[in-house]
Amino acid sequence: MKRNGGFRPLADIQEPEQTLAMTTYAEVDPIIDAWAQVTVKKLFTEWADQPARFAYLPGLRPFECFQISIDPPIAGRVAVLARSVDTDDDSEFEQHWEGTTNALPALLEAATATVRLWVNRSTANGS
Repeated sequence: MKRNGGFRPLADIQEPEQTLAMTTYAEVDPIIDAWAQVTVKKLFTEWADQPARFAYLPGLRPFECFQISIDPPIAGRVAVLARSVDTDDDSEFEQHWEGTTNALPALLEAATATVRLWVNRSTANGS
């Protein structure tokens, strides 16, 4: 018969170890945090129970939304991706940058500037 009605006693439950996945962004988090404080309203740090770093930037037109995401650094290199999430004219945008972790501030600035160009684009109907 199982003790405690099939439940394991607390002594049998091990605390989860801090895995590499939990610290994958530690090297670049100060850079990302500094960028997020001046650029976006909210920085998301998790997606589907996994570490992630991304933010949404609104467009000027109703319902438009863009995203900038940062991949975890690998071997001193990092990638940044800017993309459209939703546009009012069905335009689709996506651009990718890669560089050393030291170049991350410049990569984030390039991504932000690119999204601002997309936000301020003129459409086929001139608006």
